[in-house]
Amino acid sequence: MNKFKKTLIVSSVVASLSAFVTPSFAADAPAVSVSGTAAVVSDYRFRGISQSYKNPAVQVGINVGLPAGFYAGFWGSSVSGNSYNNGASLETDWFAGYAYKFNDDFSVDVGGLYYWYPGASITNTGIKYNTFELHVAASYKWLTAKYNITTTDFFGAGDSKGSAYYQLDGNYPLTDTLTLNAHVGHQKVKGTVGGVGNSQFDYTDWLLGATYTMPAGTFAPGWSVGLAYVDTNAKEGSYTVLPASGGSGSKFVGGPTAVLTISKSF
Repeated sequence: MNKFKKTLIVSSVVASLSAFVTPSFAADAPAVSVSGTAAVVSDYRFRGISQSYKNPAVQVGINVGLPAGFYAGFWGSSVSGNSYNNGASLETDWFAGYAYKFNDDFSVDVGGLYYWYPGASITNTGIKYNTFELHVAASYKWLTAKYNITTTDFFGAGDSKGSAYYQLDGNYPLTDTLTLNAHVGHQKVKGTVGGVGNSQFDYTDWLLGATYTMPAGTFAPGWSVGLAYVDTNAKEGSYTVLPASGGSGSKFVGGPTAVLTISKSF
């Protein structure tokens, strides 16, 4: 797999059941609130692409709700050194934004997120994977539409500023403890490298699953178990990763899989 293709094995946040969820605050929220999650996943999938070389990952996130609807936070996950070379195999996401809740059914959200991979860079180039992305989203009841766009190059890929991701997410409560999760998204990669258009790295991903959350008053309140089917139509030639050692055992990281998530909210 060439250096450019490696840059497109992108980072953290929404296609995995364990990815953080942007909080929604009323504009007149009077106080600071802090919440968080910790999780173990059988495969860290971001936008349908495995970040952990199809192996388990450990994740943690902190959300801070601020007065007047502003928020900030951190989310981190272990990732594979096969995808993010010369680093500590760690993804850290730093985010902030503003969320306004019109009523119990409708809310909007605007914000930004910085993906930072401490020490990681593309071999023999010094190019970093670090990326900044802006988003705007609208939610109605259990359905959310979101538009994401990079203001930097897309995870180290040359000439890719302005790459966009469109997504639609649904989290439908079947009962007080069981939620149906669904997602579809489309990644567009801008620019050209060596005269070849980056559109060869465009793809669509989708997810269908369910999450069970232990209610208050039980032996494990705040614990959740999720299971989801994740798949993409990503091109195998573009999303096959070789071991960092250069040996055999390459993996297509965009194929279908079942992702098991065990998490604890606090």
